[in-house]
Amino acid sequence: MEENFDTFNDFVMTYDLNEEMITYKFNHTYRTVHQAEEIARSLSLTDEDKELATIIALLHDIARFRQWTDYKTFNDSQSFDHGDEGVKILFEEGEIEKYNIDKKYYKIIKTAIRLHNKLEINEEELDAKELLHTKIIRDADKLDIIYSFSTQRLLEIMSDDSEISKKVIDSFKNHKQVNKLDVNNINDKIILIFALTYDLNFKYSLKRIYEEEYFNKMIESYHNIEVFKPYVDEIHEFIKGEIEDVRQEIQS
Repeated sequence: MEENFDTFNDFVMTYDLNEEMITYKFNHTYRTVHQAEEIARSLSLTDEDKELATIIALLHDIARFRQWTDYKTFNDSQSFDHGDEGVKILFEEGEIEKYNIDKKYYKIIKTAIRLHNKLEINEEELDAKELLHTKIIRDADKLDIIYSFSTQRLLEIMSDDSEISKKVIDSFKNHKQVNKLDVNNINDKIILIFALTYDLNFKYSLKRIYEEEYFNKMIESYHNIEVFKPYVDEIHEFIKGEIEDVRQEIQS
């Protein structure tokens, strides 16, 4: 696996690491790798699946470096879908061939990377392995995104006095992810980040959000914290309910 890390590092070194957001994405990748490994460990997966989860996390955002370099944005609607572009870089342009990966895993890797950033996935279209690894990378990615916004030295998002849009509120209240197309202002985006929780798949992920209090850390310096605190409280109640449901399943 170490040689695959070296190969990825060499790829990133072809971009300008003096660019703050290139460095951010490089570090995001390795934090996502860590989260994927922790999720895989929490699920007691085989060594084979643990390594597969690691390589998918390592490559999941490979298109972000091109995206920032060419467009100076991580907004897919203003550039390209970075999940789809990642598949193109790896499997059409041949970047995947530089890695020490058995080709029997290519379909799983391709599927997980293509779907890691999509609003929803159709589980019926995936086989068991594809679904497992798609869910792992989706969780690991979201965990680091949420962590990053809770840590101002990484990503800062400050509220303003704009009104939260009705569609955004409705998605949140229905325990759904917020569609980026419904986001009209900065406060909508804050709720979108909160609502990432509703797409988390594993107990490890939910517990980490709850125990680390990422959202309380995120809003603690807001001038209008009272606007967002009820949303954070609702997220915490949702997590407690989900974790209790998992405990009951295990005991039954």
